Amino acid sequence: MKRNSKLLALMLSGTLVAGPLAYGVLPALADQTSPAATNQKSADAVAKTTSSSNDTELLTTVDDAYTAMREVRAARLALFDGNTDMATQMTNDAIAKMQSAETSEAKWGVPSKSGPQGVTYVPFDSSIMLGEGFTVTPDNSKAVSAANDQMAKGDAKGAAETLKASNIDVSVAAAMVPAKLSLTHLQDAAKLIKSGKYYEANLALKGVEDGVVIDQWGLAQLPRQAGQATKSSATTAAPQTAATKSNG
Repeated sequence: MKRNSKLLALMLSGTLVAGPLAYGVLPALADQTSPAATNQKSADAVAKTTSSSNDTELLTTVDDAYTAMREVRAARLALFDGNTDMATQMTNDAIAKMQSAETSEAKWGVPSKSGPQGVTYVPFDSSIMLGEGFTVTPDNSKAVSAANDQMAKGDAKGAAETLKASNIDVSVAAAMVPAKLSLTHLQDAAKLIKSGKYYEANLALKGVEDGVVIDQWGLAQLPRQAGQATKSSATTAAPQTAATKSNG
């Protein structure tokens, strides 16, 4: 069920960096942000993040939840363009994917630090994060190079451990969605589109996106995903890292 990484690691001035959380820039699209502005937001985020990860030793993300969120975005754009048939199709596709994601809560669901308590969230996108003040120095350049090589080979956990061993602050950030609540919004949107209430349907779809939270943890404080042994450590402090923000 975990999503295969869709982001490529980049080399920027010798620093281990890569694309931001794939979801991070999506909400701006249906709110009529220009392509140039969207690209600038992405570029700004690139300087603060490392490669997207699906390493099960870090945090497992759910492919169906990721796809559902992409379909929600497509449905909103279709409504904006007046293509109601496409909006109907994308909304129905999102419903099917979110139903599947909801069944994954029992295995991969986690609580959120920033969202409402008692709600189960499904991670659908994740990234390894570097500390806010990180710069490449002669002392850490070898570790950065080694971590880049590990990321290129898909070894996110190894890269994180390499950086941590060189006293480079590392954490994991994840975009997460409450599947059950999102499914309700999607089903409402489908009914509203069918009734010709397109403005209201767009608001229902926006409700799905508004429910997304982005949490960040130190490597020793990764949340326990249902069905897995706990990874948290009450005695280890989380490293200080740059705050992660949603653009939607």
